[in-house]
Amino acid sequence: MERYTIDLGGPVSILDFGGEGPLIVCVHGLEGSAYNWTLVAPKLAETHRVIAPDLSGFGFTPQLDGGSSVGRNADLVRDVIDFFGGDAMLIGNSMGGLISILAAEWYPDRVNSLVLIDPATPVFSWTSINFHAAARLSVPLIPWLGSRLIDAFRDQITVDEGVVEALTFVTAHPETLAAEVWDHATEIAALRRTQPWATTALVEGMTSIAPYVVTKGRFSDLIHRVTQPTLVIHGTEDELVDVAAARWLGRQRPDWTIVLFEDVGHVPMLETPDRVLEVFDTWEPACLPSLTPRQPSTRP
Repeated sequence: MERYTIDLGGPVSILDFGGEGPLIVCVHGLEGSAYNWTLVAPKLAETHRVIAPDLSGFGFTPQLDGGSSVGRNADLVRDVIDFFGGDAMLIGNSMGGLISILAAEWYPDRVNSLVLIDPATPVFSWTSINFHAAARLSVPLIPWLGSRLIDAFRDQITVDEGVVEALTFVTAHPETLAAEVWDHATEIAALRRTQPWATTALVEGMTSIAPYVVTKGRFSDLIHRVTQPTLVIHGTEDELVDVAAARWLGRQRPDWTIVLFEDVGHVPMLETPDRVLEVFDTWEPACLPSLTPRQPSTRP
């Protein structure tokens, strides 16, 4: 694993896991980073070229011109693919799943397939939504006050306390997480406290997600315009995106492969990476027989 910066109209931080073969670009979620892929990317790099960017305003990438909306970051994903050449499979989690869907629909010549891991999807039932999830979704959307509430909350807790709260929320069994997951989450949480754009990026990202998740109609129209083979992996204990939404995706797109992970939360690639890789290894050759090995690109 190597970290370096590429120029895409601004500095974009890349985690390069190496490998040869078809290109995979891994797209992290809101408040996540490229580190979210460190448990699955090395294995994927045995048969693919694997790249994970930090999105605009997240991780080690500053907020670029155009901000940190899902649309801006779908364009960034396109630019990353163009930088490394050819087309790519996108593997996206949470907000990164929505970004991957947008990139696939907007730039079908760059995206050959999708793996969506607990992607941001419409709220399935407002009556059954988790209160903790509702608070996380709604606070950034409060005009003027949202960013101040976020900053006030961060000021009241330590970095370590914030990491424990976050990983406990997004996983069913935080006690089983690898030590490097905790280390990387702590590094990024501490980094964000030094970045003047961190809260703005969070608010812009969440605000741009909202129109797609408030009602099902817009999201349904979007996914019906996606033509690429798609795998969806979803944890049944996800408190942020209810598993009912994954089942709805399956009814909307019966041609997509939907796999539910029992007793797993919002980030299966961190909580159960071996299971994610097992499903991927079964799905890819069955659904993507036409993909051919790709010449490795030249690293900066």
